[in-house]
Amino acid sequence: MLEINLIDEFYIFLISINYGLIVGVIYDLFRVLRHYSKPSKLVSLIEDLILWVIITIIFFIFLVKNTDGVIRGFIIIGFIVGCAIYLKIISKYNFPLLIKVFRLILNLINEIIKLIVKPFRMVNKYVRKKLKRWSTLLKTVFKETKKYAKLISKKK
Repeated sequence: MLEINLIDEFYIFLISINYGLIVGVIYDLFRVLRHYSKPSKLVSLIEDLILWVIITIIFFIFLVKNTDGVIRGFIIIGFIVGCAIYLKIISKYNFPLLIKVFRLILNLINEIIKLIVKPFRMVNKYVRKKLKRWSTLLKTVFKETKKYAKLISKKK
């Protein structure tokens, strides 16, 4: 087993606080996602499950990377403290910022889609205009044909 002295434990505690902050950021990202997507209960349940899987993976990576997989109480406390610091102090400022950034990203994606779709809309408009012209012409031809067909049938 890995021998850890007090200074190393304190260092690991600080790293676990840092990882707790990272978990808080990930939680805020999920909150922003929910803010814009308004998921149903089932989708919300799936998102929660995904969030906890991600948090578990982060915790596992931390344990393997820093303590050779040894779970200690101060590590769990560090994660909780880091997450609490983030959610109580930093999230107040970061969450509105994340919402604005996400809105900018959505607007950018929307503009890109508009640019991609615009040529197709122009072609569609042109084709519809031509089809309308041909349609009007064909309707006129059919009307005239009916008139002449009636005249011819009356003469017989």
